[in-house]
Amino acid sequence: MDDKIREGSKKSGGSDDESGTSTETSDETLEEGGDLVAPGTPTDVDSSILHLSSAEREARGITDEEISEAFRSVLAHGSDEQKNLRGVTLPEITLDRATLRSVDRHPVDLSGSTIEGLSLEYSKVTLPFVLDEATIGSLRLAEAHVEAPISCSDATITGETDFFEAQFDGDVTFDGTTFEGPVNCDEVTFRDDVRFDGTVFDDEVTFRAAECYGDSNHLEDNTTFSGATFRADVSFRETEFGFTRFDDVACHDDAVFREATFTGDAEFGGADFAAEADFDEVRFEGDCRFDGAAFRGRATFRGGTFAGGARALIDDASFAGVTFDDDVSFRRASFRYVTFATAEFRGTAGFESATFAGDADFPDVSFDGAVDFDEGRFREDADFSGTRFEGPCAFRGCEFVGGANHLKDDVSFERSWFADDVDFHDTEISSANFTNVAFGGTVDCHGCVVTERIDIEARGIDDDAFVDFTRAKIRSGRIVQPTEGWVRYDLTLASIGDVDLEAERKRDHRQLLDYFRFCRTEFDEFDGHTFDFSGHREYLDRNAWTIHGFDEPTTDEFDPEYALEMTPEVVETTYLKAKQSAREVGDMKTAGEFRVKRQRYSRYKSLEAVRDSDAGVWTRTKNLGRAAENFFLGVTCGHGMRPMRIGITFAIAPLFFAFPYAFGGPLFETQAGQLGIGDLATADGLRVFYDNLYFSYISYTTIGYGDIGPMGPLARLLAGTEAYLSTILAALLVYALVKRSEL
Repeated sequence: MDDKIREGSKKSGGSDDESGTSTETSDETLEEGGDLVAPGTPTDVDSSILHLSSAEREARGITDEEISEAFRSVLAHGSDEQKNLRGVTLPEITLDRATLRSVDRHPVDLSGSTIEGLSLEYSKVTLPFVLDEATIGSLRLAEAHVEAPISCSDATITGETDFFEAQFDGDVTFDGTTFEGPVNCDEVTFRDDVRFDGTVFDDEVTFRAAECYGDSNHLEDNTTFSGATFRADVSFRETEFGFTRFDDVACHDDAVFREATFTGDAEFGGADFAAEADFDEVRFEGDCRFDGAAFRGRATFRGGTFAGGARALIDDASFAGVTFDDDVSFRRASFRYVTFATAEFRGTAGFESATFAGDADFPDVSFDGAVDFDEGRFREDADFSGTRFEGPCAFRGCEFVGGANHLKDDVSFERSWFADDVDFHDTEISSANFTNVAFGGTVDCHGCVVTERIDIEARGIDDDAFVDFTRAKIRSGRIVQPTEGWVRYDLTLASIGDVDLEAERKRDHRQLLDYFRFCRTEFDEFDGHTFDFSGHREYLDRNAWTIHGFDEPTTDEFDPEYALEMTPEVVETTYLKAKQSAREVGDMKTAGEFRVKRQRYSRYKSLEAVRDSDAGVWTRTKNLGRAAENFFLGVTCGHGMRPMRIGITFAIAPLFFAFPYAFGGPLFETQAGQLGIGDLATADGLRVFYDNLYFSYISYTTIGYGDIGPMGPLARLLAGTEAYLSTILAALLVYALVKRSEL
């Protein structure tokens, strides 16, 4: 840095002749307190007393004022050689409210010096200073205007450092310096590069509302604190940075960057924040990188803006491999392209109402505590593949709308692990991938909307894994049950389109619907996308075509709360909608079976109304009639689905009337005669029974040949009843045959 300052001084100042004396002179070389110091020449300057030790000065009786006067003379008129003050020991030098000019631009080299204090408050400094490896009691430049470079590398400042409202136009270097006292850089302005690499700050540091532009450096960093150590509180609140490096910094106490602005790239890779890190309302207009950083205390990025630069192939914000040991909040933060790959969140993580305008990558991230993405907006693709959620996580009201690419899922949770409950309540998704996922609790997808498709292949960590799709809308997708650890899916009041239900092993397909519950589910809401039950006929036939409940729970702990009470009316509506779905896809067999199930629960609904003591007599009577009619149709022809049953009933019904005719006594006597039970063993007895059976059939078919007629009063009644019954059964047979033909 010393060489750089010397080279810069030659370029910006007058040219030196062979004797080393500048050809540029000034009539007024130094102002202090309004008084002019008389101009002189290098030959008038005596810098020898500045090289004496403190003991030598004391022995010669040289006062601090004389030393200060000699120092001022060297600043104003000293040659390059005279400004070489390396290793000197000086008392406190005060040049407040002065304008420091020199006859040349040679730097004042105080490398390795020991200075009790240096004060340039309210001064204008136009010549470079080199303070490398110096030991300084205090350094005060409050409201100073420093036009030339300053180098203070590997120095030690034992007292206060005050740069309040100072302005530095040239490079400023404090690499490797140790600040043992407090540092006040509030409202300071660095117009060129400033370096604090490897610097150690033992006391409180403040850069509040500072400006670190570094406009001359467009290729690298303008402000750099690489490897710096802050042992006490540090604040950069409301500070404006250009291209900045804070990589590998160590903050032992609270670090505040609240409302800071980074107009260029910001590098925080490997930073270590041992206490609270406050980045609330921070604005990164260029790319920022926190890769490998460690946040051991609470970290907040609430309301932060990660706008990113113009480069399209680099993430605008990168938190890859970051460790958050305590709680962290990105609430209402806005990102463009961001990655948190392999990051570890060991406390709670809050991303409520965060906006991701570009891709959001969270692959192989671990969340040990609760995580909250409520109301998050993902405008491009979101990748949570391989992520572990050990605590409860919430995505309530999130929007995963995806980008313009049609070959990639808009949100992917492939290979993710959810050890606790998950909340996707009212989430909007274009397309989602949940393949090879593990669920350990309840997955609440209540009101979730999938506008394109969702692919789920999830296994349960225990027997209580449960996905609640109540009131969800799923246009299309695929749900696969794994080899082991099946998951239950509740589709109460949901709307599903062409969703394929599969089992990973073919032999498990028969048990598939044991783990799916349809209750008042809509199957044909999406035009051209209707759910198809035809692939599950084997299961449905084995399970009496039941779809409104799960199988028996394997553990007593599985007792989820359902959105609807399983009343007969609810179940009836469920099978009505299932029937309509099957009819929509042309599966009339399944439609008919669901129709039978619907009629059964319609009867239960009528009987429930009959048992309602608060209902009126007429209402209860009507429902009793409906229940009786429903029961009769179910028994006789299976509500039109059992033509064989009604056919057999139609054929053998007269047989049952023959017995009272033959054995009922005088009240049932016909002209064929009557007999006792024992008479059936004789030929005459068989003839009498056959004649009564013959009479029953001709009465049943209303043929009535007249050769045999009823004699007893009840026989006449039964004969008329048979004729009426045959009409009803014939109509039912035709009804059943027509219904069957529709299949």
